[in-house]
Amino acid sequence: MKKIKIFIASSAELNEDKQMFDLYFSDKNKLYRDRNIDFDQRTWMDFSSSLNEGRLQDRYNDYIRECDIVIFLFHTRMGRYTKEELEVAHEIYLKTKAAKPKIFVYFKEEGIVDESLKDFKSYCEKNLGHFCDLYTNYDDLRLKFDKQLQILENEGFIKPDPVDVKRTLRFVLLYVLVPVLVVALAFFAFYYYSPVTSTVRLTDTSKSSLPFYGADITLEYADKSETRHVDRLSDEVVFKEIHTKYLGENARLKIESKGYVTVDTVLSLEKNVTLGISRDSSLAMIFGTVKDEDNRPLADATVQVLDMKTVSDGMGNFQLPIPAEKQKEEQRVTVYKDGYQLWDFTGPVSDKVPWKIILRK
Repeated sequence: MKKIKIFIASSAELNEDKQMFDLYFSDKNKLYRDRNIDFDQRTWMDFSSSLNEGRLQDRYNDYIRECDIVIFLFHTRMGRYTKEELEVAHEIYLKTKAAKPKIFVYFKEEGIVDESLKDFKSYCEKNLGHFCDLYTNYDDLRLKFDKQLQILENEGFIKPDPVDVKRTLRFVLLYVLVPVLVVALAFFAFYYYSPVTSTVRLTDTSKSSLPFYGADITLEYADKSETRHVDRLSDEVVFKEIHTKYLGENARLKIESKGYVTVDTVLSLEKNVTLGISRDSSLAMIFGTVKDEDNRPLADATVQVLDMKTVSDGMGNFQLPIPAEKQKEEQRVTVYKDGYQLWDFTGPVSDKVPWKIILRK
C-alpha cells in the first residue's frame, strides 16, 4: 500500500475547514484503497504535546520533511510558525529530485486584515514564486484541491508502488515460506526420527587362499551392543534400527575370525563401513624338537617343508618360517640325518603345539 503523507497547516480559526479536510481524505481513501493508495493526513493536533527535548515545532517540521503534500490555509491571521513551516517545506522541495512535497497555499476570501498576513502572501508570490489560491468556503476549497489532486495523479505523482510490499510479503510468507518450512520440517522429522542401517563389509588384505571359517562382527555405540555372524567373506552384515543422531558419532567395531588377527577399533559410525582383515601368524611357523630313541637332542638334523629347509640346533630345537603364500592348515614335514631313518609325517600346523620328532637308526 502506497502511503501519501499530508500535513495541513492553519491557524485555529480554520479548525472547521481542517476537520472537513479530514473527512475529505477519509472519503478519498475509500476510493483509492482499491488502487493501493492511502492518504495519511495530519495537523499539529495529531502530535503528542508531551515534554521532550527541543521545540514541539521541530516535530512538526520533521514530519513536513517526510511529507508528499503540504497544505497551508489562511484567513485573517497567520500562525506563529506558519512561515517557518512553509520555508521548511520549500527547502525540502528544492533539494529532492522527486520535487516534493507539493505545496498548496489557500487564502479564504473574506478580506485579509492582518498586515503580517498580507506581507506573507506577498512573500510567497514574490520570493518563492508561488501562486496563492483563494477560496470562498469549504465546498469551493474541496473543488479546487480535488482538481489539483487529479492533476497530481495524471502527472504520476500519486501512484501506487510498483510492488505492494506488504501484499507481496504476505504472499511470499503464506504461499512460499510456509510451505517450504513445512516441507523442511517434515523432511527434518523424517530424516532425524527415521532409523537407518549400517552395513559392514570385510576384505582380506593378506590375499590368502586359505579357507574362511566365518567371523563374528560386534558393533557398539551409545549404550547398545549387537553381534552379527557372517559365513563367507563376501557376505555383509546389516545393523538395523540405528537412530539417525548416532551417524557420525564414534562407535566400536570388533571382528573375530579363526586364522585372522582380531580387529578392535573405534571409528565414525556411517551407513557403509568397509574394514580389512589379515591372516594371523598361527600357520606361519613350524617349530619343535628332534631327538633320538633315547630322548637325546639331535643337532644338525635337516627339517624340510616343501622347498624350505632348516637344521636343528645343539638342543635339537628348530624353527621353520612359512611364507603366506605357502601356508596351509596341514603340512608335510620330512626330517633326515645321516645314520638315521627318514622321518616323514603330515600333520596340522599350530603356533602353540610344537612338533616332537623321534629319529630311529
